[in-house]
Amino acid sequence: MTTPARLRLFYALYYGSVGATLPFLAPYLRGLGFSGAAIGTVQLIGPLLSAPVALGWAAAADRLGAPARALSLAALWAAAATAFLPLAHAPAAVALVLGLQALAQPAVIPLADAVTLEQTRPPGPSYTRIRLFGSLGYILLAQGLGLLLTARGDRAGDAAVPLAIAACVAGYAWAARRLPETAAAGPRPALRETLALLRSPPLLALIAACALHWAACAPFHLLFGVFVRDAGLPSGVTGLAMTVGVGAEVLVLLAYPRLAARLSPRALFLAAFAGSALRWTLLSQARSAAAVVALQSLHGLTFGLFWGAAMSAMTALVPSRLRVTGQALFSAVVFGAGNGLGYQLAGIGYDRLGGVGPLFGWAARVELVPLVLAGLLARRWRR
Repeated sequence: MTTPARLRLFYALYYGSVGATLPFLAPYLRGLGFSGAAIGTVQLIGPLLSAPVALGWAAAADRLGAPARALSLAALWAAAATAFLPLAHAPAAVALVLGLQALAQPAVIPLADAVTLEQTRPPGPSYTRIRLFGSLGYILLAQGLGLLLTARGDRAGDAAVPLAIAACVAGYAWAARRLPETAAAGPRPALRETLALLRSPPLLALIAACALHWAACAPFHLLFGVFVRDAGLPSGVTGLAMTVGVGAEVLVLLAYPRLAARLSPRALFLAAFAGSALRWTLLSQARSAAAVVALQSLHGLTFGLFWGAAMSAMTALVPSRLRVTGQALFSAVVFGAGNGLGYQLAGIGYDRLGGVGPLFGWAARVELVPLVLAGLLARRWRR
């Protein structure tokens, strides 16, 4: 198998595991008898460990000049831990499995992106064409698993969910083996250069805005499947909604170069955050399958436009020699701390507010804060 083909398979299986986890793990845990607070707590462990884990693996890869080897080892560790998920049925057991998994998994995508970006230098294939397979894998798993669960009668705590997740993680660990090393030539970055990233006001403004946005997305990521079930809709609606959302994401990502050429970074961020606030407001009132599915088309703004603008900003604000560490810092704070805080609050809010709908209303309010930070970021970025 060629290196581009192996990378395409890796992204398809990695994001396939995300497509099985985000919409279906919370309903699976709910079916095992977990409370909303317990669901939020067991999934908080990973985000809490995300920052030190991602930065530790990235710093080691930068210092040793071996990102491909680090990726292989991190993916193997994640696969070994996830293999025990189908056997864990109590909150403590699930927390242990997800905690072990989190000692490596937060570093997988920053390392994979670093390897892929080096492999896709001209005249090689484009990064977008390879990364696109991740979205396709997400669609296939979200839709396929949703249909499977519906066909199996929407059983409470269906073992098909953890088995699908474990299979995808094992698959991407296999795909990550034997990738060629891609470390750039030249001296390795010193620790003081890495720490200097934490003293950059524009970078901190970017990361803060993105972390708050991702925290606002937590009720959707954690409890959308529960929202669908609480509304009396079948699991197939969850899979279809995810398919529509990722389809919109793919279209926006493909159009992003043209959008970025015509619109300012401030306009792109404002559109992403304002569109997300509108999405959560409308979703909080949605009850029919048609409305729930149709609203997922706004995911193109929530993730597609947001991700494109964020990566463009990271490229402008982080020196190329610190690209892997910068990506790890971004992932750790945004997808780690922001996600963890959002998960915990969403789990507690579900129990206290009596449903997911009110949580979406609060998420819409939180999105107003990144709107303000986006304006600050744009001014600093222009300087």
